[in-house]
Amino acid sequence: MKLRLFAVASLVVLGACGGTAAEGAAPQAGETLRLALSRQLTNIHPHKGGSPDSQGAVIGSIYESITRISPDFKVVPGLATSWKTVDNLNWEFTVRTDAKYSDGNALTAEDIVWNFKQLLDPKYAGTSGAPLRKYLKSVEKTSNTTLAFHLSQPTLDLPGRLWSIYIVEPSFAQSHKLDTEALGSGPYKLDSLDLENGATLSLNPNYAGPKPAFAKVKYTVLASEAQRIAALKTGEQDIVLNLAPLSQDQFKDSKTYNTILGVGPQPLVLAINERKKDTPLANVQVRQALNYATDKQTIVHGLLKDSVKPLPGQVLYAPFNEPNPALQAYPYDPEKAKSLLAAAGFGSGFTINLDVPAGTYVSAESASQAIAAQWAKIGVTLKITTTPFPAWLQRQYGADDQAADLVYIMWGSQYPGDTTGNFGPFRSDHIQSHVKAPEFDALGDKALTATDEASKAKYLNEATQNYHDAAHTIFLYPSPFTAEVSKAVTWTPKPNRYLYAQEVGRA
Repeated sequence: MKLRLFAVASLVVLGACGGTAAEGAAPQAGETLRLALSRQLTNIHPHKGGSPDSQGAVIGSIYESITRISPDFKVVPGLATSWKTVDNLNWEFTVRTDAKYSDGNALTAEDIVWNFKQLLDPKYAGTSGAPLRKYLKSVEKTSNTTLAFHLSQPTLDLPGRLWSIYIVEPSFAQSHKLDTEALGSGPYKLDSLDLENGATLSLNPNYAGPKPAFAKVKYTVLASEAQRIAALKTGEQDIVLNLAPLSQDQFKDSKTYNTILGVGPQPLVLAINERKKDTPLANVQVRQALNYATDKQTIVHGLLKDSVKPLPGQVLYAPFNEPNPALQAYPYDPEKAKSLLAAAGFGSGFTINLDVPAGTYVSAESASQAIAAQWAKIGVTLKITTTPFPAWLQRQYGADDQAADLVYIMWGSQYPGDTTGNFGPFRSDHIQSHVKAPEFDALGDKALTATDEASKAKYLNEATQNYHDAAHTIFLYPSPFTAEVSKAVTWTPKPNRYLYAQEVGRA
């Protein structure tokens, strides 16, 4: 397989080890492309978003969106071919007329307007509508090829925010269960679905874009790293993501797979529940203490093979976004941590719990154990629970007192300047959030509604400074981007981990 460097400067393929064709017969790809998912699917509803290592990959292979994110982290045309600003509150999008659903019906401008009307209805079940309703008033058809987007507040990066707004055929949506049934205009159509185990797809005969390399696709849920490694050893998968860097060592001489180890755009943090009744985490000095008590560099070196660096005291970092240059990582200083705990009235320590989604994030379980050992040195007992992803997510959606004290999460941008993606669950008003950060929220709102890039940068710096000082999260490090890719296929590594079938070719 020809491995290409990511277009973003520092997101590079750090490892491309493995045997060459001269060592034996080159692997051959079959009719069916085999792709591994590391999380169970919760649904395939096009208006409910979706994790990149779960239903997000399936949805993005079946449906088309207004815009897309390219492997090199750029916003590119999707159903929309171009766009322009009319003024701060109005945009015009030109849309394609060649798109067809897999049943042969044309996808029209009216269909797109219908989808947005659903999403903008507060009573609609599609969770992708919640962020839209904060800034988008309405979408109207102005011709068969143009749409007018009317905003309630300025939105500099509107095209980027529409990358995951997928369009479904209106009559199908009203007569079928979109959680488990699908009709889109994307490269593939759904053949079968098993939320616990995966999905099978076949070509959409009416797709207007380039024909994908594989007639069939099988997405298989391999929810544990042990399952993913076993599948690689038997050659059962063409692409597997989310492996611990240390686990990848056993494939360094493989004649079947190439190894990719790099930096992804999503930061890994321990998200804090500050709103739980009587929690010590409501105290800023306690939160700061836990940051000082976390030896991130040792984890990065020992578990992640120095593939990433500790976060610079914020969730923004190069090369994906412009970080606040005034901030640095919390240094490892257990003595300072003890002093802060004593000042906060917790000198004798306390016990809190951490919920880790099983098999989802690179080296998360091992890193959590390392953090527990580090915090024990300052008198804090960390009890770790590993939960299957669907149950983990539902717990996060629940009430503050029912949620864990801490959760190991990864969340980040999809394109440069993606403030919505960067700040997501770190805000007080996010569905997964349990923080109390009104000052940060207000500064984030100012960045989101800025009318020029200089003002946006100013508010972003103020917001990241506020979050750092208030220690609303335990800053860890960027997620390593890891993959094992069959030499029988070609694939430009996509750092946001969305494994779309149509982006995989034959070697």
